[in-house]
Amino acid sequence: MRFSKDELKFLEHLEKIKLSIEPSFFSAVNTTLVANPYISDYPKRFIFKEFIDRNLYWLFFKSSIKFYIKQFTLFFNYIVSHLLYKIFYKREDIDFKNSILVDKFFLVDTIVREKRFNPRYFVGLYEVLDSLNRDYIFLVRLYGANRNPLKLIKFFNILSRDNRKFLFEFELLKVYDFFKILGLIIIYPFKTLRLSTRDRYFNIELIRDIEKQQFEAFSRYILGQKLAKLDIDRILSWSEFQVTERALNYGLRAKDGKTKIYGAQFYLSYSSYFNTFVSDIDYIHKTSPHTVLVNGKYYLLDRKEVEYRLGVSFRYRELFNRGVYKGGENILLLGSYLIEDTKYMIELLEGFESVIFKNHPAVDIRSLGDIKFKISQESIYNLFEDSKIVITTASGTAVEAIACGVSVIIIGSRKGLTSNPLDEYGKGVIWDMAYGREDILRVYRNLLKMREEVDLTTYARWYRENFFINPNREAIEGVINLLQKGE
Repeated sequence: MRFSKDELKFLEHLEKIKLSIEPSFFSAVNTTLVANPYISDYPKRFIFKEFIDRNLYWLFFKSSIKFYIKQFTLFFNYIVSHLLYKIFYKREDIDFKNSILVDKFFLVDTIVREKRFNPRYFVGLYEVLDSLNRDYIFLVRLYGANRNPLKLIKFFNILSRDNRKFLFEFELLKVYDFFKILGLIIIYPFKTLRLSTRDRYFNIELIRDIEKQQFEAFSRYILGQKLAKLDIDRILSWSEFQVTERALNYGLRAKDGKTKIYGAQFYLSYSSYFNTFVSDIDYIHKTSPHTVLVNGKYYLLDRKEVEYRLGVSFRYRELFNRGVYKGGENILLLGSYLIEDTKYMIELLEGFESVIFKNHPAVDIRSLGDIKFKISQESIYNLFEDSKIVITTASGTAVEAIACGVSVIIIGSRKGLTSNPLDEYGKGVIWDMAYGREDILRVYRNLLKMREEVDLTTYARWYRENFFINPNREAIEGVINLLQKGE
């Protein structure tokens, strides 16, 4: 309730701070200004008025020491990764002219386990590009190897056998670039102090967040500068508008006025996921893409500088192969990537019957403790068909469930901001919030009653039409043509 009331107030406050500072690399990647509520505590502390005073000098010393220990370790691993690339990856010359650079995560552990590269982002795009004879190059964004670079040996061998085109940042780096990265790391804590304002509590969080900075802030910034020197017209970049994307955007745009960046937000987001919203001041400060492509009409924002356009729902193809279900007999409990919230949700559902639990694919199920419910590996869409209620927290699957006509209960977070991907439309009819066991029982009974009294098809279709775009060939070709024309 507090969040619903104060979210706009927080975003306005953040905009005022951004307007008051001089744009630079250090402001572009600053963790506090990025305001990801799962990394920085600043959004939660602002909304709930939970600021705690600190001795700024002592806080700066502790946060900086932790920052240096972390970053120097990751910097060493980065050098090792570069050496392994030189030894184990079979490199080929790449012609960038008229090619689309596709910037996406490569899940190292998954590729090593499966012994092949199977693209999991923009699924469906590449087949259409190939059929149209359009050239594209993967810009490899490594995920899962920064703490153990030795796993890259198998990874590089696998990609060397793949006939698609890959560009690693290691290919572009020279020896002096490593010294640039090291220099940025050394001065980062001190440059952060220059972002201080008259707001003491903001300054406290600013210093607290020094230790939370990602190494990719420095490496991707240098990569952006390198790419700015190449003959690249357009980049399609998976964008949650976090430090990783902002660093690359700033490196490119601060040096180059030619390359056009399309930020792909082809996912279901939350109002509490503050970092995803691209503002005009972000565009002016050159941290944003030129154009943001979104998953559905609901996510279009009215901006003067940055352009928002419809994209395509690559990840939700299966939704359009399914109808609107009348409902089954089970309660489907969907885990999220927030382990503590998932454990709390499991605790609240103890004693309920006909409960099926499906774990989040990025979470080790052993971390959730003893689960007494039936655990399923089935597709969520098959599970929706046999479910009358979906209960979840911090999961975009809530939108998919409603789009299939299944009622949803969102469990409020016990410790932080509740990540709710749903609109107010249909609240109390096809979905509702619950904050405790008694609340769940009340909401559960009411939603079951609504299922008997109300035709939920209208609500399902509204969510389907506003949150998703059918990833058929026509829609995919529309995105490709947009990229090719550079509009």
